[in-house]
Amino acid sequence: MGNAADTLQLLQTFTRIAESGSLSAAARSLGTTQASVSRQLAALEGRLGTALARRSTHDLSLTDEGERLLPRAMEMLAAWQATREALGQAVAEPSGLLRIIAPSGIGPTIVARTAAAFARSHPKVDVDLVFTDASVDLVGIGADLQLKVGPVDRQELLARRIGAVERWLVAAGDLDLGDHCNAAGDLRDGLPLVALAPLYGSRLQMTAADGSTQHLTCRIRLRCEVLNAAYQAVLAGAGAGLLPRWLVGDDVAAGRLKRLAPAASFASVPIHLVFPPGRYRPLRTRLFAEQVEAAISALR
Repeated sequence: MGNAADTLQLLQTFTRIAESGSLSAAARSLGTTQASVSRQLAALEGRLGTALARRSTHDLSLTDEGERLLPRAMEMLAAWQATREALGQAVAEPSGLLRIIAPSGIGPTIVARTAAAFARSHPKVDVDLVFTDASVDLVGIGADLQLKVGPVDRQELLARRIGAVERWLVAAGDLDLGDHCNAAGDLRDGLPLVALAPLYGSRLQMTAADGSTQHLTCRIRLRCEVLNAAYQAVLAGAGAGLLPRWLVGDDVAAGRLKRLAPAASFASVPIHLVFPPGRYRPLRTRLFAEQVEAAISALR
């Protein structure tokens, strides 16, 4: 494999290519030229005796061998960085590309603001934000961490619960709920609902102040898979919605939305920080995780 230090450099370039998705993007993030990145990739392929990437004019994708190498390369680089930090040789200032996966609800708001502040504080870190509610392969796309609202269903991932989303049942202030919500605030089956499909359907469980529970069967008037779409639909009067308190609190205070069954509570939804497999995480990842956890903890 040649000189060990040289090989680590080639592996770092390879992982940056995989993270960036193109030679030109990798070159920009590494502060070098596309030709240099291409030469380093070719050198690594020569040492391993196999092609690691398919190149075209506008695209690049990893071969099967490249896909198998990527997690191993990331582990080797992480182990080397951990050794440097343990020996006190690492640069104290975080650097490199930080790729964050976040849901469409808190992503463009809370996570984006936190990431912007983090980038200002750490000028050697470049941030890549990906907002999606779909399940993703963190290793395959080179992600450093993911904010996940709801349960984490993949056991191989490392997850830490950092908070929970309190939810209120709300409706537009001028929405006529008919007999499904009386003057006393009691709810009855058939309540028109805007359902957020990933988290709940037509049946809602409410817990009263005395601890008793009630299951409310609603009529779904509109079903969404994206939080902001459900929020806008509730504001427009399509039906009631079970939405995060942090999102609707100001609307309730201003009278744009009214809170239904305010004495009852609904199960909160956990928020996790999720990391790809491996015990070591770069300094940039650890610092951002601390900052976003503080932002999530401040939610009301």
